[in-house]
Amino acid sequence: MRQYNNILVIIEPKKDQQLALNRAIEIARYNPKVTITALRLIYDFSNDIPFIGKKSEIASHEDVEQVTSEELNKIIAATLEKHNDMDIDNVRIEPVIKWTRDISEGMLLEANSGKFDLLIKAANHHGLLDSIIFTPHDWNLLRHSRIPVVIAKDHKWTSQSSIVVAVDFTSNEKQLMNVLLLREAQLLSTITKAPIHLVNSAPVVLPTVMLEVPNYAPELYADSILAEHKKRIIDFAHHHNIPEENCHIAEGMPDDVLPKLCKKLHANTVFIGSHGRAGVGAALIGNTCEEIVDFINADLFVLNRNTLVHENKTAHTQE
Repeated sequence: MRQYNNILVIIEPKKDQQLALNRAIEIARYNPKVTITALRLIYDFSNDIPFIGKKSEIASHEDVEQVTSEELNKIIAATLEKHNDMDIDNVRIEPVIKWTRDISEGMLLEANSGKFDLLIKAANHHGLLDSIIFTPHDWNLLRHSRIPVVIAKDHKWTSQSSIVVAVDFTSNEKQLMNVLLLREAQLLSTITKAPIHLVNSAPVVLPTVMLEVPNYAPELYADSILAEHKKRIIDFAHHHNIPEENCHIAEGMPDDVLPKLCKKLHANTVFIGSHGRAGVGAALIGNTCEEIVDFINADLFVLNRNTLVHENKTAHTQE
């Protein structure tokens, strides 16, 4: 299993709590080799504001960098102070400031630079209803990052909660994703001592033609679908040494079933795969990950198709 030795954390301005940095520090407690890069992106306003001369532009950039650097150092110091009850003396946090014309692309460029094992970004909370809102920045990272992305929410990782892995057996690619998700979950379980649970949904879509078959019982068809899904998840669990009692399956669509199972299991982290679709494909086909993330009150650990390809290339290179 891979260790998280280099973690990229997105620092967001005007936030009282830096949830992503908090989560990275919690991971660093268990691995003294971790280096946390606290990234603060600054929008490059060069083309938006007319300058009298190049010297004025350079001076303005330097002023913004100085102020931002001071703010970033204060954020890091304040966050470390909140964790003074932990053994974090050896936690290494490197502040990094970068200019970008596109904040979303700036995050993705750093994530895919090859320097990091994990990216952590805080979930965005709506002030009025305190619901989670995923911004275009979040979706861009979830769809195109080559490393695992954690969307952190406001809670602590503890052994009293559970780690949930959402598995899907509908294609060979998704079965490979199941293995990768489980490996990452096992690493987190080793760190936090929290148990791993596998969850799966069994959508029962009755073919229209079957409605015209005499004496056909739809409930028998539903039972057969549920039994097949149960067999697959239990076989997967046995193969990877997961107790059978930690396998959970329910009839229904994923966007309805998975949030309910996660709530029932008191999940604090949910591992889920994303197809990484974009554009028209995402609009027409949809994506289970993107349909359910707003309804799960837990950290979301997301791997996409790019992550799967990147991991396979890395494994072949190491061999």
